[in-house]
Amino acid sequence: MKILLINGSPRKTWNTSTLLKKASEGALSQNADTEIINLYDLNFKGCTSCFS
Repeated sequence: MKILLINGSPRKTWNTSTLLKKASEGALSQNADTEIINLYDLNFKGCTSCFS
C-alpha cells in the first residue's frame, strides 16, 4: 500500500510535520510505502481566475 502524506503548513518542523512523521512511522511498521510532501517546497500558483 502506498500512502501519501501532505503537509500544507509553511512550518516544516512543527506540529503538523510531527503528526505526519508519526503517522508515517505507524504505516511503515505495517509495511506500507509512505511519502511526505511539503507543499511549500513546490513552485506552483493557484487559480488566477483566467487573468493569466
